[in-house]
Amino acid sequence: MPTIISPAIFKAEISIAQTENPYQNSNVQEFIDKYEPYFLVLLLGKDLAKEFADGLLADPIDQKWIELRDETDLKQMIAKFVYYWFKRYETTKSMGISEVKPKAENAYPTNSIDKQVSSWNDMARMARFFDLDPSVYPLWVRPNFRRYRFWYSGCGVSEIYFNINGGNI
Repeated sequence: MPTIISPAIFKAEISIAQTENPYQNSNVQEFIDKYEPYFLVLLLGKDLAKEFADGLLADPIDQKWIELRDETDLKQMIAKFVYYWFKRYETTKSMGISEVKPKAENAYPTNSIDKQVSSWNDMARMARFFDLDPSVYPLWVRPNFRRYRFWYSGCGVSEIYFNINGGNI
């Protein structure tokens, strides 16, 4: 299935270097292919995510799916979610001997945790305010945040609504 975002979206605050390089572009696209559908299920629910994916494959595409894709914060939320996971896994490289950190010439490697946290928390804030008209999207079920006194893992609200800190918790 074609994805909603592409490697070209990763600019400014969520910049991923060298997406014009075919290897890097392919690497980023693999993360998009994996994490975009996962995010859609977390945000929209399994049924609406499937209906949305199927709707984007229809010819012609129903206007409600175009509006969901292009006139909401959906693309930005997906990009921030994918960026978080890409940066998290980019911290080390898998080699035959173990996980390693590449040694750069004329550069000092540093941790990307601040960018990961910022990206995730922006996405979580947007997700908490995301809403759809149930008369247009009858399968949409908005999470009932007031039902849960505390934000903790296992409370029944998807992980995408939680902020994280520098420890990724």
